[in-house]
Amino acid sequence: MTVTEREYMRRINRVMDFIEANIDRPLPLDRLADVALFSKFHFHRVFFAHVGETPGQFIQRLRIEKAARLLLSNRERPVTEVAFDCGFSDSAAFARAFRAAFGVSASEFRRRRKTPAGTMSDRNLSTVAGKHGKAAGDVPRYGDGIFDTGRRIDMPRLTMEPIPAEAVSVVDQGELTLAYVRHTGPYFGDEQLFQRLFGTLYRWAAPRNLVTRGVTEEIIIYHDDPETVAPEKLRVSCCISIPAGTETSGEVGSMTLPAGRYAQARFRLDATQFAGAWNWVFGVWLPQSGYQPDDKL
Repeated sequence: MTVTEREYMRRINRVMDFIEANIDRPLPLDRLADVALFSKFHFHRVFFAHVGETPGQFIQRLRIEKAARLLLSNRERPVTEVAFDCGFSDSAAFARAFRAAFGVSASEFRRRRKTPAGTMSDRNLSTVAGKHGKAAGDVPRYGDGIFDTGRRIDMPRLTMEPIPAEAVSVVDQGELTLAYVRHTGPYFGDEQLFQRLFGTLYRWAAPRNLVTRGVTEEIIIYHDDPETVAPEKLRVSCCISIPAGTETSGEVGSMTLPAGRYAQARFRLDATQFAGAWNWVFGVWLPQSGYQPDDKL
């Protein structure tokens, strides 16, 4: 990857972060081009070349995916309220977009999905049945009939059964500035992928004296729900904490993790057990905790 390609990737990632943080607001092309430091015409072409979607398609997809999560995380929340919170200007536009993505109405999607938002099943890794990537089972997936995606079993030994944490604490965390390297695509059980991402990050950070043992935090952010997002669209960011105001470069970007109340769960796991841990947090601990997941990153 050339220096220019890394810089373009960093700019596009910055726009994607901006979209994700402002998904409930109008996102005109001019504003996104300004964030990316491109002309409007050039930005549209560069974004499509890197992401495989136009900015409008990417925004629409993230809004629909967020709506799917909100419908399941709070089942008493009115569908119309979910639509507005995800940036749709009216409920009719939301209804059309949701049905086009999932093949059913938002209310029917909520009724069919019994598991809490955030939990994963082995359907994420199953082979697709059907010409257009329609997964087996009675719950439509985002992109059925849109993406011609051959799902495969990435890691047959992945543990889906909930694995209890050794301990869980709820803490009030201050705002953190993070440097990150991002991957888009399948990542289940791929230890080498995460080693490579963190390796890139530390090779950038160490010469800048940004790594302090016992102080620097490592964080992995999973941006998408693998239950509703096609594997080739899944985004994951490997991050380390850095001082606010630190300039990033090349493929290393920066983002802010907002201050808030966070659950910290401690596990001892191998690469096949992360799904089981995730399922325990969202499927067992969270429903019993009295907390609701935030709508933000």
